[in-house]
Amino acid sequence: MSEKYSRRDFLTGVLISGTLSTAALSLFPGSRSPVHVELRLLSGVDPTGARQLLVDMWNRANPNTTVHLIGSEGATGDQRKQMETDARKGVVDIVNLDTIHIRAFVDQNLIVPVEVDDTEVFLAPTIRANRVDGAADRLWAVPFNTDVGMLFERTPAGARPGTPKLAQVIDRLPAGGLQFVGQLAPSSSASHEAFVINILEHALSRDPKIIDADGTPVYDLATWQQAVEPLHRALRDGRVAATSSEDETLARFTTDPRPRYMRNWPVAYRNLQKNLDEDARAGRIEVSKLPIGVLGGQSLAVVAGSPHHGRATEVIHFLTGEQAQKVIAAHGLAPTRLSAYNDSNLRAFVPHLTAVRGAVEEARPRPAHRNYAAFAQAVSDHLRRLLSDDTPLPSRFIDEMRDALA
Repeated sequence: MSEKYSRRDFLTGVLISGTLSTAALSLFPGSRSPVHVELRLLSGVDPTGARQLLVDMWNRANPNTTVHLIGSEGATGDQRKQMETDARKGVVDIVNLDTIHIRAFVDQNLIVPVEVDDTEVFLAPTIRANRVDGAADRLWAVPFNTDVGMLFERTPAGARPGTPKLAQVIDRLPAGGLQFVGQLAPSSSASHEAFVINILEHALSRDPKIIDADGTPVYDLATWQQAVEPLHRALRDGRVAATSSEDETLARFTTDPRPRYMRNWPVAYRNLQKNLDEDARAGRIEVSKLPIGVLGGQSLAVVAGSPHHGRATEVIHFLTGEQAQKVIAAHGLAPTRLSAYNDSNLRAFVPHLTAVRGAVEEARPRPAHRNYAAFAQAVSDHLRRLLSDDTPLPSRFIDEMRDALA
């Protein structure tokens, strides 16, 4: 088993090294201006190191236009507030926005469009919220990495269980076994969004129409109660272990007695390998798409107040380019370009890469609305009470969702 893991680790290094060499030759001529400029890129923290690696690549090849990567800590909402403040003050040049925040930045005139040669090179769901109305070749933000929930399953050696439905998995688990673990117990604002995404995925597994292709929820109380009640029963019967965060979920999945199933982001697979999980090392972890996942991911945007729009655009094109996307995929993140999913080297040691692409293409977005935070608060408040306190959904749950997205 250790030999297999070492070979996989070696292949990762070979791919990254080759990609870096290729990418270094594809930098833009305009980036070689004799006047030195340091651009500031504000982004959420990336524990994989992929973003910093790409920034380092750019800086080595472009000494006159360097990039300083600034990590934004805290919950998703806190990161948005910091990015809004810094963009408004003009102290950053590029922001890496969660897909649900793009519309708010557009409405506040905090970002400017970026021209792209061909939007068809990206997975279609990754640019749905990014498009400039009436402009086929302009995006408010260019997709950097995408994300979608996946179902992880420990399987016997050589078994190919297929693609289990999330609802079927939950319903068939034995009482008291805690054989499924997911982010269903928010403990702070930092875990608030993880809970919202998880609960929406469980609701979609029961009723695919509860959120439509544009991210608009159904405004019917009985529909929501019926969709979430099976999960409530599973938690009450001890079939499901609830954690607050993705990291806590991963820790629970690797602690004896180990659950059979886990809901997590694609990057969790690489973390299992890094943590020397024996099933991951032996190829006994199956990663399948959920029936319908909820789309995540980040996109890079040029700050309106930056004096360096041209250079910032060049950096964004590099970071979202074909070779950079392969580096992202090699680090376990979900790339946004179709070409990364078609790379034979990547598919050789990321066995679930095709499943991730299918999950992204079939995922539902969260509401792309400037008041998304109010919608998420309503979902979190009322559905958390239903799961933890046996409190039926009140009629004001529907009113609060509708008011938020009006």
